[in-house]
Amino acid sequence: KSQSNARFIASELFYADAESGERIYIESNIGVYVAGVDFDVPGRWSVDISVTIDSSQLQLVPLELDVLEESPEPAVGDPAPASRQLTVADVTDITEIDSSFEPRPHMHDITIIDALATGRPVVVAFATPAFCTSRTCSPVMDTIMDPLYEKYQERAIFIHVEPLQLKEFREGKGRIHVQAAKDWGVETEPWMFVIDGQGMVAGKFEGIIAIDEVEDVLAQALEG
Repeated sequence: KSQSNARFIASELFYADAESGERIYIESNIGVYVAGVDFDVPGRWSVDISVTIDSSQLQLVPLELDVLEESPEPAVGDPAPASRQLTVADVTDITEIDSSFEPRPHMHDITIIDALATGRPVVVAFATPAFCTSRTCSPVMDTIMDPLYEKYQERAIFIHVEPLQLKEFREGKGRIHVQAAKDWGVETEPWMFVIDGQGMVAGKFEGIIAIDEVEDVLAQALEG
């Protein structure tokens, strides 16, 4: 039995229109409550949630969770998959590998396998800003990936990977994942991973993310 207090992470849900680049807002001034909980063994767990509002306590309906022995994506402490995704050197137009508006060529100039070989910390974001099912890819790229890049670009490597094969998706052939997404076991988006200088996963984050939780892990990786 484990107990943890939750904190609120504010966010906005929007995506960048693939043609105009205009931000299309789904919802604003929303967020999630996040709590870190350790599960001792895999299996089906019940989670009791209580909320205190103005001294009144509300008991919510318990959640049922299936805790797996291993997650599809790498766990913290695992070696980072040495993927070789397409970069700007492999395409004639960056929009083939980046649905951002404006695109981020500086996050598509090195493969993951080559970044790992540098011995520097690496931050990898699997996100599809124009086609994100959760609509949280653009906020993660704009409010987390970009600011961290501006602050740490001289000390760490930042890589954006489009998890979808964009050409096929734009042609209506469905959501086919690129090989790098398959290598990492990424089945949803967005995901963000922090990799230390030894090539090990130091942190992993999904969905709505707070910049401080990513930056704390990155700062530890930079300290060695």
